[in-house]
Amino acid sequence: MRTLWLALALAATASLPARADDSSAALAAGGLVLEKTDKIALASEELYLSEKAVRIDYRFRNLTDADIETTIAFPMPDITGDREMLTAIPDPAHDNFLKFVTEVDGRPVESQVEQRAFLIRNGAPPVEITDRLKGLGIPLMPTVEATEEALRRLGERRRLALAADGILERQVHKDGTIADVPLWTLKSKFWRRQVFPAGREITVRQSYVPSLGSLPSLSYGAPNVDPAQKAQYATRYCTEPAFEKAAQALYRRASADGSRSFQAYEQYLSYVITSGGNWAGPIGTFKLVVDKGDPATLIAFCGTNVKKTGPTTFEMVVKDYVPQRDIDILLLKSGTNG
Repeated sequence: MRTLWLALALAATASLPARADDSSAALAAGGLVLEKTDKIALASEELYLSEKAVRIDYRFRNLTDADIETTIAFPMPDITGDREMLTAIPDPAHDNFLKFVTEVDGRPVESQVEQRAFLIRNGAPPVEITDRLKGLGIPLMPTVEATEEALRRLGERRRLALAADGILERQVHKDGTIADVPLWTLKSKFWRRQVFPAGREITVRQSYVPSLGSLPSLSYGAPNVDPAQKAQYATRYCTEPAFEKAAQALYRRASADGSRSFQAYEQYLSYVITSGGNWAGPIGTFKLVVDKGDPATLIAFCGTNVKKTGPTTFEMVVKDYVPQRDIDILLLKSGTNG
C-alpha cells in the first residue's frame, strides 16, 4: 500500500484592513491539502462558510486499482502569546480550540493530537521549548488563565530565567504591577490514518467553528476613510459602489446618537483554499455557500457568478475549479442596543 500525506492548511493570523486597540484578529483556516499526486482526484468540494460554522464536504476518488493509505492531518492555526495582537479563539481552554470534527463516509472518526511550543524570532531558526515548559508544569497554550496561574506559581528566579532566554517578556505597568507575558508559539495538529479504497470514492467532511476578526465600529463607510484603506477593502473583498453606499448609510445611522441606541460593526472571515490543488487535475465541481446569518447584515466577498439563493445565503458553482485566491468575507453587522 502506498502512503501519501494529507494536511489541512491554516494560515497564520490574518491581517485586518483596519485596526484598533479593541479589535481582534481572525485565524484564517483552510481545507485539505493533498501531497502532489496524480492518483487521487477531487471529484467535488462543497464549502459552507458562516460566522458560526465552517463545513467542507469532499468526494475523493482513487484512480488506481490499489488501496492508498494516507495520514490525514489537521494543523491548527499557530497561537502566540503576544498581547499586541488580540486573537479570536472559539475554545482556547482546550486542545481542539476550533472544535474541529472529521467524518469519513458519514461516520465520525477520532484523531490524535500533537502539540509543540517554539520560540520564533525574526531571522533565526525556531527553537523548541516544549519539554522545558512541561518540566515546569506550564501549559503549552500561551493565552489561557491556566498558563498565567502556572507562571505565577514559579519562583521569581525561574521567571527571570525564562525572561532572560526570551520565553517571557516582563512588563511593568503604571500601577507598579508586573506581568510576565509568554512569547512562545504553539503549533498543534490533529492526525489519523486513512485508506482510499482502490477504484472507489470516499467522502470526507470536516467542520469547525471559525475564528472571526472584528472591529467594534465601522471603518468602511466612514466619511474620513483613507483612500488607500478603501482600496484595500476593494482588493480583498471586491466592494462595489452599491455596497459602499449602503455602508455609508449604516455608518450615518450608527453615529447619529453616538451608537447609544443603534450600533454597527465589522467582522472578517477568511478561508485558505489556494494551498490545495495537489490532487489529479482541478476540482471537478466546486460549490461555495456563504451565509451572512442576518438579513440585515451587509456582506462583500469576491466570486464568479454568485447568486443569492435565500434571505441570507449566496451560492457559487464552478466546474473544473482551480482556486486563484483565498476567500475573504466582510460582514457589516448592525442592531439595536439593548
